[in-house]
Amino acid sequence: MYRKVQRVQKVLKNAALHTQKFGKNSGITCVSKCHLCCLKKDISASPLEFLPLAYFLYKEGRADEVYDRLEQLPENDLCILFSALGTAAGGCSEYTYRGLICRLFGYASNRDKMGQNRLVTCKPIKESTPYAQLTSKQLVKAPVMSEYYMQLAAIDFGLANEQLQINQAIKRALELVMTYYMYRGRGKRA
Repeated sequence: MYRKVQRVQKVLKNAALHTQKFGKNSGITCVSKCHLCCLKKDISASPLEFLPLAYFLYKEGRADEVYDRLEQLPENDLCILFSALGTAAGGCSEYTYRGLICRLFGYASNRDKMGQNRLVTCKPIKESTPYAQLTSKQLVKAPVMSEYYMQLAAIDFGLANEQLQINQAIKRALELVMTYYMYRGRGKRA
């Protein structure tokens, strides 16, 4: 389990660095304290991208508490990690362990039906000057969402392709980690 978590963390870290570099080079940036992307209730994610979060919560002794909170949430609620009060890292209470979708949205592209890269972003970014001035040369350097999801699939095809509402993905990741360590024994890392 620990090795899988490390491999996922590496993909997540690379995605964050890639989006950061693209944002710096293109001038594209999120509007301060916007959180519009976090206010969507239909965000889907894979349990695999939240495995590092689940592992962290387990090691911190908070997995059961977060799992119980997830059990109480209505279906299709806002992400449990979102905090309307905001934090230094946006509105995410566990920003370091946010999922791949959270790292890529706004700064990554996907190929359209014509094979052209299109930025997958929000209305505020689309209305910004840097977006309007984005060149095809700059866009080619944007992270490609499907490439990062393929990297996750190479780690665990089944979990990477299990797309769930974000809270359900977090819950499933917690179930996987807690079950693994329940049968493996407390305190063992691998």
